[in-house]
Amino acid sequence: MNAIKGMYRSLFSKLAIAFGTLLLFRILFILFNFNAFDGLSFNTFLGGARFDIMTMGILFLPFIFGHFVDVKGRSLVLKILYFLAYVPMVLLSTLDLEYYKFTQKRTGSELFQTQGLGDDVQRISGSLLTDFWYLFIVAGVIIWCAFKLYQKSVVSFESPNWRQYLLFLIPVFGLEFAAYRGGVQLKPLKVIDAGSYANAENIPVVVNTPFVFIKSFSKKGLTEAKYFQAEELNLYFNPVQVLEPSKALSKKNVVLIIAESFNKEYIGTFNPPGYTPFLDTLISKSLVFPYAFANGKKSIEALPAILSSVPSLMESPYIASKYGSNKVESLASILNEQGYTTSFFHGGANGTMGFDSFTEIAGVDQYFGLDEYDSKNGHDGSWGIFDEPYLAYVVDELSEMQEPFFSSVFTLSSHHPYAVPDSLESRFRGGPIPILKSVEYADHAIQRFFEKAQKQPWFNETLFIITADHTSQFISPAFNNRVDQYAVPLIFYAPKYIAPGMDERVAQQADIFPSVLDWMGIPATFVGFGQSVFSPDTSQAFAVNYINGVYQIIDNNFLLQYDGERAIGLFEYRKDKLLSLNLAGKGLPSEKALETKLKAIIQQYQRRLIYNQLTKLD
Repeated sequence: MNAIKGMYRSLFSKLAIAFGTLLLFRILFILFNFNAFDGLSFNTFLGGARFDIMTMGILFLPFIFGHFVDVKGRSLVLKILYFLAYVPMVLLSTLDLEYYKFTQKRTGSELFQTQGLGDDVQRISGSLLTDFWYLFIVAGVIIWCAFKLYQKSVVSFESPNWRQYLLFLIPVFGLEFAAYRGGVQLKPLKVIDAGSYANAENIPVVVNTPFVFIKSFSKKGLTEAKYFQAEELNLYFNPVQVLEPSKALSKKNVVLIIAESFNKEYIGTFNPPGYTPFLDTLISKSLVFPYAFANGKKSIEALPAILSSVPSLMESPYIASKYGSNKVESLASILNEQGYTTSFFHGGANGTMGFDSFTEIAGVDQYFGLDEYDSKNGHDGSWGIFDEPYLAYVVDELSEMQEPFFSSVFTLSSHHPYAVPDSLESRFRGGPIPILKSVEYADHAIQRFFEKAQKQPWFNETLFIITADHTSQFISPAFNNRVDQYAVPLIFYAPKYIAPGMDERVAQQADIFPSVLDWMGIPATFVGFGQSVFSPDTSQAFAVNYINGVYQIIDNNFLLQYDGERAIGLFEYRKDKLLSLNLAGKGLPSEKALETKLKAIIQQYQRRLIYNQLTKLD
């Protein structure tokens, strides 16, 4: 074999192994998450090949440069360089075969940058090995096959002269330069560019997990959008809110229950027969918002949205981002000024997801985690204390607090590995997905919480709010769309003061902060990206979220999807529940209005995070 042919064959046969591996993982990703995608085409795979080549151009850069020195590709050093890139690529790709079901996005570096995550992974490693053992086999077999193929790719050829070497070096260097940038276009390829090859729902198929991980890891921070001039920005959306309630001040206790992973789909009122008999009963006595949405897809994204009205509109969760130490106001900090005792309860280990750090920054007086729990009885073996004993403990602690009080309670048991106490295992029927038995248990635990709280003197003077941190696995493919992926319960229970009923306006987690202040007639000025659900003007209701490089805004009639430059989707979601008819580009007035509002929200969000302007004094 002549030298030029041999050099090219030696290098590209090894790179072909990596390229084939990424293609294989794309196919496996589709098969493992088959119900999540629809309308895949050849263009989807064509775009995927482009992202795969860029991923290889980045990961295998040391290997390729090493091949310029060892052109025959026989050295142990070169093999080490190859597998130092290949093995992490395989492990990251394997992770999202199952983890995607929980997040609906490819995993980025936030998985490892989140405070406390290392301890969390250690605590649940046993259950991960038990539940997803087959993924380790998948990864092991693929790595073993790659090792064998690598050995076979070593070929013999004559040593090149300097002219032959240049005929190899210069083209390969040019190809590597293009691959590293994802092409020869002006700017390097970004996640959002996947929208050119697929609709918003299918973007995760186009990209790959190593690519998303690399891109998110290299992000240094937000770059402020410049959609509008500063003087006109507030005309389209102003997050500075001034509440001047007309009603008399009413300092009621407030207990906010954040139910882990409670999809709206799990609740019988919305999707009979359901798995939440107690919540169904409570809903009949409450003010409920059937079109309520989470502002993120992870627990770590929920607290800023719920407590501080700061949604998740960037790749990194706010708490784990460089802006996590910014000054921020919250429902707790405003109520502190009104003489409230404020607290946060979570039965998990202190430090989990940075909850303790964020609640301190947000002005919560007392944090109650696993360290503060007065008994280790009831530990689930993974995350912390089972919901039933922990919620009973919460009632005891609240009864010792000075009124009025505001407390947030984050449940735990409906989190993977979905453990249920052995004594109650046979009591719950479960369903077609593993989480449902733990959802039934969590509903039971909330029922016991209310039964115990009803006996306390503070109960009748308390507003209870129940929502979820995010959605989880879906029972029916019909719910696995870009609207219902965020659909969570939002329940206001205070039968002495709030009439029961269904309010059809759109609501979001970020609305909870202003809603509580408005309902109690507390005058306040603060920065928030939600609005009161008690406002008589329902026309301005909206919800926002962001995933896979696509922003979404939902109003009472339409869902608009925006990629940062243009509207890529417009759906009349209440009529078109499967989001099958894309109305973007049809000239509807709602498209222009929603796009303008969303751009203003994005610009305000980015500006205020960059310049630390999330408080009324900034």
